[in-house]
Amino acid sequence: MSATAPPPPGAWYWLAKHAMSLVTTLLSRWRVEGADRVPPQGPLLVVANHFSFVDPALLAACFPRPVTFVAKSELWQALPSRLFCDAIGMMPIRRGEADRAALRAALEVLKQGRVLGYFPEGTRGREQPKALKRAHQGIALLARLSGAPIVPVGVAGTDIINRTGDIWPQALRRPTFTVRIGEPFVVPEPQGLRASDALEAQTDAVMARIALLLPERYWGYYTEAARRLRQEITLSKAG
Repeated sequence: MSATAPPPPGAWYWLAKHAMSLVTTLLSRWRVEGADRVPPQGPLLVVANHFSFVDPALLAACFPRPVTFVAKSELWQALPSRLFCDAIGMMPIRRGEADRAALRAALEVLKQGRVLGYFPEGTRGREQPKALKRAHQGIALLARLSGAPIVPVGVAGTDIINRTGDIWPQALRRPTFTVRIGEPFVVPEPQGLRASDALEAQTDAVMARIALLLPERYWGYYTEAARRLRQEITLSKAG
């Protein structure tokens, strides 16, 4: 797999985006909040929670700019999924190791002024009930090296879709999905910390922003970080 950035999403991406939007509208109730917060141009790191395999498609369907998603390299092992991933402009990353080639490719996407979609938790997991898991520090490293603003996104309601077999039974109930897009921000540089501790603090800061876009029952590992951030925001507004 090449270390170069994939080409910008093209015709197949837009076809999949509109198809997903139509299907979601027919089979569910879904709301999108905050799309007007997305800058119309320039590099962006879009980060979201990952509760279901439908999350990337749902996010692509409602995000106002085309997104190059980072996905697990296993999706490129079978020919049908590899063709699909390549057709819609996704890029692979090897999980559980330092994938420098993927890092270079991701930085190139951002250097070109594009939008990179990243799920910091790395996997959607199969635990119930679903909640935020401890994230990998790759997102903090990407933010630090690229300088790109981060757009946090909270995707709620998709945790009921764990397997493809769940789609039709749930569709009969017309579930509610909510995608909340937050304000762009730049991760602050922690002072007086070792490099590894600084990356962890920055990762926590990113995940806390995502948590605040979700109902509190989803906060999971980042409950305390989200509460601290909420208090900081409240005090800032009061001041």
